[in-house]
Amino acid sequence: RGFAVVASEVRALAQRSSEAAKEIKTLISASSEHVESGVSLVNRTGEALTDIVERVSNIAELIGDIATGAQEQSVGLGEINVGVTELDKVTQQNAAMVEEATAASTTLKQEASTLQQLVARFRLRNAAPGRPAARPAPSARPEAAPA
Repeated sequence: RGFAVVASEVRALAQRSSEAAKEIKTLISASSEHVESGVSLVNRTGEALTDIVERVSNIAELIGDIATGAQEQSVGLGEINVGVTELDKVTQQNAAMVEEATAASTTLKQEASTLQQLVARFRLRNAAPGRPAARPAPSARPEAAPA
């Protein structure tokens, strides 16, 4: 009878071992599925990170292009500023020359008017055709009494 008890215990142990093996197989299968899912997630994450790196690289290139364009604009604006400064200087010089020309014109007009008044004091007599002879007007010089 002792052998039967041992055999029964061995049978029970074998059955529990079989159930434990089935449970381990189920756990390994579930773990394998989880690992496959994890591998898939890691692969997708790697692809996403590669895409992000490419996009960041493109953005960095665009930022470099923008910086270059901004630098070129800065240089262009500096040149425009120099040109506007020169234009302002020339405009101020022109304004000063116009003021001087206006003053000279006013002076010339006054002198011409004075000269015209002086010339108007003279009268012409015995003028040959084409050549007038000048003589002073009576108001310009008093005439002496005949001697």
